[in-house]
Amino acid sequence: MGWSVRDYLAGLQEKGKRCSGLQEKVEESLRQMFPPGKTEKMCRPGVIVDSEGVILVWFLPGLLCSRRQVRKSDLVEYGCAD
Repeated sequence: MGWSVRDYLAGLQEKGKRCSGLQEKVEESLRQMFPPGKTEKMCRPGVIVDSEGVILVWFLPGLLCSRRQVRKSDLVEYGCAD
């Protein structure tokens, strides 16, 4: 990424309550300030880091078998989701 997650969070705070994901102009300004990195299909394990080396995403395909994965519906059933 060409930007840091620290700067991204500061940008979100600057936008305040207007940053809901539903306001096109606000979202477009964030995209201009923090453009997404190049997209490519990941098939092997890897990480995505920001400009300061902070890990944003771990991609570990096949790490958890389907019995170990938790779905939101499972959380709702056990009263753990909003």
